[in-house]
Amino acid sequence: MRIQVLKEELSKLSRTEQAELMHFMIELLAVDDFVLSQEWKAELEKREKALDEGTSIGKQLREVLSKYKES
Repeated sequence: MRIQVLKEELSKLSRTEQAELMHFMIELLAVDDFVLSQEWKAELEKREKALDEGTSIGKQLREVLSKYKES
């Protein structure tokens, strides 16, 4: 079934049915076999700790984006 046909049919559902379908889709997409390496887990824990302790140093979005616009 093509996506456009599916969208048209789904738009005919009641709000309750759409919500039920949305819940199903979220659960379907949440199934993931992605596994973080130990290094990334350690990095994320370090960053979370810095946020909790208030020692994390943030940067302005413009500053971060400008780095990539210059490339």
